[in-house]
Amino acid sequence: MTSVARLVVRAGMGRVGQEILLADDVTTLGRAASCQVVIDDDFASRRHAQIVRRDEIYWLRDLDSKNGTLLDNEPVTAETPLADGAEIRIGSVILRFVDPAATRTQPNLAAVETLLRVEANARQVWLHGEVLTPPLTAKQFDLLLYLYQRTGEAVSKDELAAAVWPEDQSEAVYDYQVDKMVSRVRERIGKEWIETVWGYGYRLRRE
Repeated sequence: MTSVARLVVRAGMGRVGQEILLADDVTTLGRAASCQVVIDDDFASRRHAQIVRRDEIYWLRDLDSKNGTLLDNEPVTAETPLADGAEIRIGSVILRFVDPAATRTQPNLAAVETLLRVEANARQVWLHGEVLTPPLTAKQFDLLLYLYQRTGEAVSKDELAAAVWPEDQSEAVYDYQVDKMVSRVRERIGKEWIETVWGYGYRLRRE
């Protein structure tokens, strides 16, 4: 029998520590009484966000809410896979996602990694099973490929500068240029994929 993931109330609902089972394939969060998880907060929309279960992976999406949904303090702008221990914030309410299946790392990790694939020879990016169109620019692709080949590792801005602008090594490549390029790639593939390693550089998520 498959274990059911759950949300644990961390703050804002007056029931800290309470567990909410995610028994349905679709769980809606919001102020409306019809929601499976009722968020009693002035900053929550009536139908604010949803957690969707597909192939044993849980995904979070914002339902065009007025004040937005945060996942680990980052705005949710596209459907995003939930990792065990991730924190969802709606207004003042904080919910921690707990997935008992996280111990089954091999199948789950393999399933998530298929969501993003970068093919060096074809210079193509596959996202959710489809080729990203229009394609990334040459330098955007070089940056993503460099991170992809080092998935899970923290990569410094100096390394990225050398990989993306090899022709400019006789001149300085500034941090803001790397940051701007990362921002553009995030806009194309989703902000959730590239994590900021503060004071150092960036990391491509494993899940």
